[in-house]
Amino acid sequence: MMIDKNPKHWKLLFFYYNQEQPRLWVRRRWAWGLTLNFANPMAWAVVAVTLTIPVIGAMIEQVHSIH
Repeated sequence: MMIDKNPKHWKLLFFYYNQEQPRLWVRRRWAWGLTLNFANPMAWAVVAVTLTIPVIGAMIEQVHSIH
């Protein structure tokens, strides 16, 4: 998997957005690892699930602390 260094595919320097790339996960631009291709709708689902889990956990904790 090659690193896409084309600046037009990197929004705010860190967010990868390339509609022509079908992969959900792509190599990061500067550091080791992977990042999401935000042009892929599944990337937004990954972000939503990642943010929803702690919110649900906090809500459950709040309900249990009331009793």
